[in-house]
Amino acid sequence: MMFTIRPYTEKDAAACGECLYEGFFTAPVEDCDKILLRDYAQVLIEKCNFTYVAEADDGQVVGFICGKYSKSFDRPLANRYACKKHYGLWCRMFFKYYLKQYQMSGPFQIQWDHFFSQLQERDSKTFGTCDLELVALASKAAYRKGLGTALVTQFLSRARADGADTVRLLTNTLASWEFYEKRGFARVAEKPFRDGSGNRTIIYEYRIKETSNA
Repeated sequence: MMFTIRPYTEKDAAACGECLYEGFFTAPVEDCDKILLRDYAQVLIEKCNFTYVAEADDGQVVGFICGKYSKSFDRPLANRYACKKHYGLWCRMFFKYYLKQYQMSGPFQIQWDHFFSQLQERDSKTFGTCDLELVALASKAAYRKGLGTALVTQFLSRARADGADTVRLLTNTLASWEFYEKRGFARVAEKPFRDGSGNRTIIYEYRIKETSNA
């Protein structure tokens, strides 16, 4: 299957929310859950410096990938955002979320709580040593024939063009972490979840210059 990889635009927010769901969740969702996913996807994307989406032949957005630059690598790049920031949306979402006004359905709420707790495992010190962080890679399960590879290839091309050397990302043993090892990412850190569940947080790194010289 062929995909067109292009920069994210604001009209893609709802579709990215659906991709986020199908990339990380299995519980059935209701309309209220989809609203949260859309809002979270948009806030996540606006916090990143750039985002690319994958568009199928029928025009449907079926995946997206985000990147965030370290200020220690390049302050101008780190302060440059490819899409407009909607600060009002950020505030409304977080107030609405912490006041429990999204009214999520029961099964989805359970999975969301696990997902959100896993986000807290991110160690800022670990990511302070890389040039560019791969913040999110999400895609629909039905479109895995080359989709993830196409998105990561575009991401690394952008990183290389901007002069980045090291890319890092966080994943965990609940996700398809083998995907990254098959594409040249090396495991550089690993630690158990703080919740005692036995699952592990894994940090992967891709060194662009070493790979280019290989």
